[in-house]
Parts: sequence; structure tokens; C-alpha cells
Amino acid sequence: TSGTTAGGATQLGDVLVRDSESSSVGSKNLVVIGGSCINSVAASLVGGAKCGSAWTDATTVGSGQFLIQSFARDSGKIALLVAGYDAADTVNAATYLRTQAVDTASGKKYIGTSSTSAQLQVA
Repeated sequence: TSGTTAGGATQLGDVLVRDSESSSVGSKNLVVIGGSCINSVAASLVGGAKCGSAWTDATTVGSGQFLIQSFARDSGKIALLVAGYDAADTVNAATYLRTQAVDTASGKKYIGTSSTSAQLQVA
């Protein structure tokens, strides 16, 4: 459903696209929830289905941590990966994204440990 907020922005409501349907939103910015072990879109962002230590090797995110990282897409849009080492860490990542200021420009990467604690990584 859609509507208008007090500030005039259009509100979309809940928009859910399963990873198997991602080709239908190729021209849109995406927020990709879940790690590459369970999400094929996340796997395409980090170079394959990485689980456990392979996830850590690919992302530098280990047990008890989460990742919020933006990737440039071929369409000129952004894919924002929001994923944890495990499900509880992914919940912390999603909470952090909803409640904290996050720079979503392409190439930005945050690694966090709780719903209120994350650090921007500088290359």
C-alpha cells in the first residue's frame, strides 16, 4: 500500500521481493537481507554462497558480528547488504539500520556487534 507522510514523501509500506524474484527489480535500489549462505542476491554481491569461515574470509565478519555494506549495481543503482554471521546478528543489523544513521553510498561498509554498535570501515 502507499500513502503520503507528513513531510510529503511517498510511503510504500512493506515491499518484499524474494531472492528468486530479484530480476523483476533489477532497475531498483535494493536492501538485501540475509547472508550469502541463504540468499542468492547476497551471494552475487560477495562472490558466491559463503558460509561459516568462508563468510568471514569474504567479508571480515565473524561470529557475533554483522555487516551493512553498499554495492554499486550494473543498473547504476545500489544494493545494500544487511547480514549477520547468524540469524541473531542479522536481526541486530536490521535494527541498527532502522535506528542509526547509515551512509548508504556505494562502497560504504559497516561492521557491528549489536543493534547500537557499528563502525564504518575505511579502505
